[in-house]
Amino acid sequence: MTAAPVLRLAADPYPDDDARWAACLARDARAEGAFWVCVATTGVYCRPTCAGRPLRKNVTFVRARREAERAGYRPCKRCRPERHVAGPVSHRIADVDWARVEAGLDVEGWAGLGALLSKAECRMLIEAYDDEARYRSRVVMARHGFGRGEYRYYADPAPEPIAGLRAQLYPRLAAIAEKWAEAAGAPRRYPRDHEAYRRACAAKGQTRPTPLILKYGPGGHNRLHQDLYGEEVFPIQVVVLLSEPGRDFEGGAFVLTEQRPRMQTRVEVVPLRRGEAVAFAVNDRPVAGKRGVHRARMRHGVASVTAGARYALGIIFHDAG
Repeated sequence: MTAAPVLRLAADPYPDDDARWAACLARDARAEGAFWVCVATTGVYCRPTCAGRPLRKNVTFVRARREAERAGYRPCKRCRPERHVAGPVSHRIADVDWARVEAGLDVEGWAGLGALLSKAECRMLIEAYDDEARYRSRVVMARHGFGRGEYRYYADPAPEPIAGLRAQLYPRLAAIAEKWAEAAGAPRRYPRDHEAYRRACAAKGQTRPTPLILKYGPGGHNRLHQDLYGEEVFPIQVVVLLSEPGRDFEGGAFVLTEQRPRMQTRVEVVPLRRGEAVAFAVNDRPVAGKRGVHRARMRHGVASVTAGARYALGIIFHDAG
């Protein structure tokens, strides 16, 4: 009889603070993402390879960026730990500070998710833009009065890492969506996984996948709009910037507007860098006011690109009719 294989867990190369400090002194690139370095004297957290040289007595270590941020540390401006992306999509999403995201969505209608895609992944998606086999349709925005530029909807199944992002982000955002529905006086329970939610969309005649990649050249822009594709609407969506501002393109800011009853429109310009994502309200969101809870209507768009090429990935969770 053949013996069953034995599962052995890989040893942690940085099992204690002494090993982590030694990796910092050596600027060991293998330690990238394994832990983060919090410096009490400066109030920042860093990568293990950061060129800064704090004293050991001022340093503590954490396993996740959200631990450092919850403790009040901000990202180091020298090594930019918030831009580090590695590991499976599930780990990246788990590393997001979801309490902060929920608070941001509740108060502002949007929240940054940090870097979810690597430089290589962004480049791969851009380079595949002309691969017809990946897409179900192409929309030239000027033909419909949407703006100037174009976008393509991915066919099923969406390629990685898009499929992973859509599947892994959905349950996190569904929990927030349920709280919004209850606050608005229309309680609702969403399916726990995204495939089950897509079946609910299909039951209402919405069967076409909605993840898309958008492309803008000089003069390109996207007029303020809402991504509504039928009766079924998931209230939160995500955009990931695939190009680097200031290098790949100029202008092209991502813009959100909010309209509340008896108030003028509020405008937000959301700062994003390559690989970074933002979650925001698709249509409206509940806001507590003096006369009870009301709905704040939100729209989004892209300001004019003044130079270069700007690409972005849109992740919408409901399908289209």
